Amino acid sequence: MEFNVTDLHTKERDLRSSVGEILNAVNSAKNASNTSSVEELNHSALMKLNKDTLANLVEKLAKLLPSNIELCKSAAGTLDNVKTELIEVQREQLKSVQNTVQTEMRSWSDVVKKNCESIAPSLKKMKKVVESAVKDDARSRNFIIHGVPEGYSETPADVANELILEIWQYDGGDDSPAIIAANTIGAKKLDNGRSRPIIKVTLKCSESTRMVLERALKLKKSAAKA
Repeated sequence: MEFNVTDLHTKERDLRSSVGEILNAVNSAKNASNTSSVEELNHSALMKLNKDTLANLVEKLAKLLPSNIELCKSAAGTLDNVKTELIEVQREQLKSVQNTVQTEMRSWSDVVKKNCESIAPSLKKMKKVVESAVKDDARSRNFIIHGVPEGYSETPADVANELILEIWQYDGGDDSPAIIAANTIGAKKLDNGRSRPIIKVTLKCSESTRMVLERALKLKKSAAKA
């Protein structure tokens, strides 16, 4: 029997009708007590019915049972099928949502990647920029001393310190800047009074170098006037 709601209501109505007949028969029997529901039926109440009436009621009820049992089995099978179909639909919907989310995530990832590639410089370019900045800062901390006679001093740093002290004292101010490095550049000349080419001096910061050069210029101009 294939389950449908119409059959369910029909079987329910038939069962209620059969139960109603039994209750009416019990309540109509001699010395019967009022029985209003199936739950109140008992052996004593049924024994008050005559055998013929009881047999007819039981026979009618028994004929209803097989079709009701088959209807319940059909209903259970239908519910199982509906449950299986519902689970499958939910699984497909979940898969569809997952695919959509994955697609959107990939698309968003591609957009972010492209934007980052177009905006951010490459690591190689960044390295060049940093190297260039470092080199520029290093150059800004250097200055050159020309015309130092050969043999004037064995230590370039002493020459640089003497020159910076003279420059600093001319214009006043705080302690003279510290020298980080001082090196003679060029080959050593013969002992004929000629000077080495230059001494390269590196100070602690570019600001100190700028001040040394500015004061040296003032000292040069003052000496020219004198």
